[in-house]
Amino acid sequence: MYCNNCGNKAEERQVFCDRCGNKMGEGGMGNNHSHRIIVREKSTGAAALLSVLWPGLGQLYVGRVGRGLALMMSQLILIMAGAFFTVVGTLFGGLGGGIGSGIIFYIAIFALWAWNIFDAYKNANVYNDAMMQNGRRPW
Repeated sequence: MYCNNCGNKAEERQVFCDRCGNKMGEGGMGNNHSHRIIVREKSTGAAALLSVLWPGLGQLYVGRVGRGLALMMSQLILIMAGAFFTVVGTLFGGLGGGIGSGIIFYIAIFALWAWNIFDAYKNANVYNDAMMQNGRRPW
């Protein structure tokens, strides 16, 4: 299938042209530029990289503001709790007690960080698919 406005090759399931934003298929808008929808994709790589830097940044990038802020705060709370229990454990049980007291928080910090990278990547794909299908943001 080709766009009837700019001639760009498109997939059969595509609703809007990647290049010009024209509605695809039968009943397309032709050269009526006043109804053009610009589809801007979110980079999955950028979403994942931002999430590597700090949990929640990738979610903010793709427009999941509430989820992004919740991940940022969760990571901060886990880091503070891990540090607190490590210090308290070290004071009362020596170095071994400190590491043992904070280990569960360090595991949770890593797990949240890893999941958040996958989630940002997945959300960028969901965003791009929704924009391609109907020209609207999914959230």
